[in-house]
Amino acid sequence: MGKSKVLPVTRAARTAPVALKPARMADAQLDHLEHMIRSLALSGNARTFACLDRGYWKRRVAALGDESDLVSTQRARVLRLLDLLAQEHAGAGPDKAAA
Repeated sequence: MGKSKVLPVTRAARTAPVALKPARMADAQLDHLEHMIRSLALSGNARTFACLDRGYWKRRVAALGDESDLVSTQRARVLRLLDLLAQEHAGAGPDKAAA
């Protein structure tokens, strides 16, 4: 499989405001992120998520919050996930799932 082709971005496209995705599309992503992050938090096996560090999950959650027009309950879910990652991160070392 070949490399993906990078599409040129015009100056207007870079400065144009980005349309947020509708909130209804975020629920499935939130469900997935909650499942995976809770599994990560509850996992006693350090190798389970060795290839995907906490920074990855933080970026995924933050991107969902930035790219979607979330309602208040969805924003609360995003904040809970970020808090959970921060709590777990305090004892796990620098941005890695395993210490």
